[in-house]
Amino acid sequence: PNQDAYSFTTLQCGWILCIACDGHGEHGEIIAERVSRALPLFFSSYLVHGTEEALRRAFQSAQNDLESSFGPMQVYSGATVVMCCIDKDAESVWCAHVGDSRLVVGDMDTGQPVFCSIEHKAHDAEEYKRLEAAGAQVIQKRYDDGEVVSRIFIPKTGVPGLAMSRSMGDGCLKKYGVTAEPDISNITDSWNSCALPGMIMGSDGLWDTVSPEEACSTISARYRSKRDVQAGLENLTRRSQRRWIEAEGDYCDDVTVAFVAPLAAEAAA
Repeated sequence: PNQDAYSFTTLQCGWILCIACDGHGEHGEIIAERVSRALPLFFSSYLVHGTEEALRRAFQSAQNDLESSFGPMQVYSGATVVMCCIDKDAESVWCAHVGDSRLVVGDMDTGQPVFCSIEHKAHDAEEYKRLEAAGAQVIQKRYDDGEVVSRIFIPKTGVPGLAMSRSMGDGCLKKYGVTAEPDISNITDSWNSCALPGMIMGSDGLWDTVSPEEACSTISARYRSKRDVQAGLENLTRRSQRRWIEAEGDYCDDVTVAFVAPLAAEAAA
């Protein structure tokens, strides 16, 4: 089954929340769906503590929820998450993520990205340091083209071979340093630096085949010419899927793409 999940929530206090999750493992679709629905609830309950702390607590509560409600399922299944939060009244924009689902802010006027979240991979020096200190087994492979692939295992077991160093779920690796602690970024300045700001969110199925530059350029062309942006997103998805099939034969990763931008009337105001 498709293991990606997505949610869009408008809170009564005015916040807009957009979440994209990419599940993995036997029950990945269940974990991804649960997290995409639970995070807005937890975030809203913690907003009294400020945005950054609300995001931090929301991710931890979502992890606790998985462990208490889906205990056996989340041992060898999990999900990556990218979440954007927009407070229209305060003109504040935030991003939080774990894993390799990513968020890109671009200027739709120029088609150029101005902010890209970073994938959480075990071969990143800081991520590796945490994993090593916790006793995880990390195996890395460098290919001739310079690409590095890393996998995380319970020592001396050969499982599960997780491809990212942070995630929701994956209970078997939590004591080995695979954390649900999100990277949190206040991206308000990046958003405000754009004449026509737009945010592209996607699972790694998109970003493994389409660069942030190509994604921004593609959507920008439709946005500026007032053509159907949704059709552009569907074209971007099919382009990514075609490249997967061309490279891998009969395999195509799940591909989720979401676009968040001010309404045309607001952008022109």
